[in-house]
Amino acid sequence: MKKVILSSILLLSSTSIFAETTMCFKENASMSTIEKTPLDGGVCNGKFSVNDMKAKGWSIEDIKISQSSTGMNFIYILKNGVTVSAPTQSSQFVGNQAQMEANILAKLEAKKEAEEKAKVEKELKDAAVIAKELYTNKCQTCHGTKGEVSAYNTARPLKDLSVEDMQESIKNYKVGKVDSMNANIMAPYANFIDYKEIKGIHAYLQSINK
Repeated sequence: MKKVILSSILLLSSTSIFAETTMCFKENASMSTIEKTPLDGGVCNGKFSVNDMKAKGWSIEDIKISQSSTGMNFIYILKNGVTVSAPTQSSQFVGNQAQMEANILAKLEAKKEAEEKAKVEKELKDAAVIAKELYTNKCQTCHGTKGEVSAYNTARPLKDLSVEDMQESIKNYKVGKVDSMNANIMAPYANFIDYKEIKGIHAYLQSINK
């Protein structure tokens, strides 16, 4: 009997007790509805919301919130009252938790980067359509269908100019630095074109001269 009691004391003294913990997350959610929205990952597994987990005896240990282009991203660390006995599991769990969190954050960051890339590509595509129409209607009569004719105040064809060159040329027409007959032709166009349109025209000329 004494040996059993002694063995029990030694076992308890060498065992760490900690609450069961899980990590759940949700992408592109609303702050006003997140507590009622089923969370992904961990024990939640797309079935249980924060309120559901609380009703089951879980409490919020930590929460990380980040902004995305389409909503808010949430990562919840949830803990319940269940105790688990294991001499080495505590430090191991901390390592696993950190890795899980890193994986989720990496996933969210990758998705954010993909969304930003898609947004930029769409903007460029839309700008190219506008630039083609603008160039066809306003520019190609003087500069050629592919920008092969030299710009009025430069020695190079329009297609060979950089965005900065185009911007500088337009600026000179706007402020009256170009003193020539051609200035009378270009000035009205220069006054109604902005940098975004110049960038679009440059991209359009580059695309058709590849």
